[in-house]
Amino acid sequence: MEKTNETLFTSQFIAVLITGFAICAFLFYEMMKFADEGSLVLVILTSMSISIVAIIILKFVKHQQIKRI
Repeated sequence: MEKTNETLFTSQFIAVLITGFAICAFLFYEMMKFADEGSLVLVILTSMSISIVAIIILKFVKHQQIKRI
């Protein structure tokens, strides 16, 4: 397989990364607030949400790399 010389860091790629990191940061902040309140269920749900966002970002990155090849 030949690799192209296209760069991976397109404007769409950077926008998705920044958006994903912002969502994760917000969810992490909310998780800490829920932990201070002592709500275990909300902490678990928020941590699962952070994981889902991270998985979506990873799948997007993988898709972009495969598309480059």
